[in-house]
Amino acid sequence: MPKAPNGPKFSKRTTSRWSKETMPQTAYHMLEVPRLPPKPRTRSMIVMSETCIPLRQTEDLIEVAGSLIDYAKLTDHAGLIDRHSEAWIRRKIALYNDHGIPVIPGGIPFQVAVIQDKVNEFLQAVRDLGFAGVEMSEDTMPPLETGYREDLIRRALDMGLPVMTEMGRKNVDIPFNADEICEQILRDVELGVSKVYLESAEIQEIFEADPAALDKIASLGKNEFLLFELGLQNAQEKAAWLVERYGMDINFASVSPADVVPVDAIRRGVHRKAGFSYVTQYGRQ
Repeated sequence: MPKAPNGPKFSKRTTSRWSKETMPQTAYHMLEVPRLPPKPRTRSMIVMSETCIPLRQTEDLIEVAGSLIDYAKLTDHAGLIDRHSEAWIRRKIALYNDHGIPVIPGGIPFQVAVIQDKVNEFLQAVRDLGFAGVEMSEDTMPPLETGYREDLIRRALDMGLPVMTEMGRKNVDIPFNADEICEQILRDVELGVSKVYLESAEIQEIFEADPAALDKIASLGKNEFLLFELGLQNAQEKAAWLVERYGMDINFASVSPADVVPVDAIRRGVHRKAGFSYVTQYGRQ
């Protein structure tokens, strides 16, 4: 994978321009690193994906990384359909909500609902369980006809569910067309979609073959509604490259629980995968 050669540019203003959330005094409170904006954030976001980990493990995760997580996405697709009770999912959602973290379901159950013609029932369940929105993705199924897809988005919005959509395919044999994806993103946002993800498999492919193809997409709104999925493959390397290319304000999705803290450190330039760029560049000023 291409390596970020120089890291993002830092300055003393970088450390002070981001407001610090109210928190107990930190261990090294006399030092500074670039800080995150306060929640709710529209930039520097992390949407964490977790496979319905146990509640006690969820509590541990929130204890050490809750301030870094903007959304939690539940991606145990089979479990949500066939194993976890409604009561347990409500407890899970409430646990995150108590710490200011909205919860959304992964996109595969939506695709199952589409192929089984049960979208209305699915959307009702998403709302009744207390999810903060719904992800509408098509990355593993035949693309939906445009009119039908837009109708589904409107249905969810009419039910009071914020909608997040996903661009790109898990099957990267299907050609990636940056112009078409840009047009689709803008149509979705015009319809009222709040967040748009770029599929991690597509990023992986472009990352290695034609990184300039991402620039056109990133220019649409990397600090507002656009999120770049990291996924499980080379997540930290992708994060370092994306921060180098697009800056610290970039939004990330599909971040595993184990990668939340490293990805945050990469963003701030105090991680090996980022070449400790904050230290090296700040020290030269």
